[in-house]
Amino acid sequence: MRKFFLFFFLSCALYSQEEHSFSYWDIHPIHGGGNVIRLTGANVTDNPYGGDIYYRKSNAFVYMLLPISMKSYFFPRVEWNTFTLNWNKNPKFNQTHFYYVQFALTFYTSAIDDWRWIVRGEYNLDTEHFNNPSQYGLFTGLLWGAYQIHRKWHYHLGAVGYAGMRGQQIYPIIGADYAPNKQWTFQFVFPIEYYAEYKLDEHWRFSLRGRPLKERFRTGKNQLQPRSIFSYSSIGTELNIKYEEFMHFEVEVFGGCNFGGSFYIKDAKNKNPLYTDVGLSAYGGATLNYGF
Repeated sequence: MRKFFLFFFLSCALYSQEEHSFSYWDIHPIHGGGNVIRLTGANVTDNPYGGDIYYRKSNAFVYMLLPISMKSYFFPRVEWNTFTLNWNKNPKFNQTHFYYVQFALTFYTSAIDDWRWIVRGEYNLDTEHFNNPSQYGLFTGLLWGAYQIHRKWHYHLGAVGYAGMRGQQIYPIIGADYAPNKQWTFQFVFPIEYYAEYKLDEHWRFSLRGRPLKERFRTGKNQLQPRSIFSYSSIGTELNIKYEEFMHFEVEVFGGCNFGGSFYIKDAKNKNPLYTDVGLSAYGGATLNYGF
């Protein structure tokens, strides 16, 4: 459930690739870029402390396309992330800035008739606690398949989950997409991607999207409640505008309303929880991806 923005780009881009004819020399194999998202203050409810939560996140990444065949690829990737999660009435810790590096490997294939499969593993590690991966490491895995029922329809299935920081959870992936023509695509895949998209031409796309956000992290030892484990989950709806030059350059801007969600804090052993609800907030952001 971690950040899949780049991952969605790869799956969509490679699906489009199947409709083109070109050699490996036409593919830009090394990509770099970054993205940023910021939410305004959201009210904290359902607890005696109140206050507001502010969230923002940015990252920089580099990845490489390693083809096995014209229908199967590996994508090793390294990413540096920083995020701010500031509850101004937080009774457990006052740390607000967090940093981690992410190592990921994605495998994509359309070699099986009527199927597209994506297998992904990623490992996140707090950059300030690199020598303590047992407490500050988080592994996330994903298995995602799409089967073509009809030239206009696919159904999706699989699973996504995480393990680390004294917690683990697996969610099923289930959903469908429908493309009535070359301009429109509708997709609903729980719990990771929801959109209605209009393709103006080969470069411009406009969409209404749902954006899930999720963070699981641990604070440092010098806090009122040392090594607290916290989890933030929310979802929003946005207007999204994207310009793309196939497998070479992509820029995306978006803005909308986050409908809120949940936030909890537990102690170092993942016990004694403090649960809160998070209210509405506006948000916006941008993504840049460039292939060399």
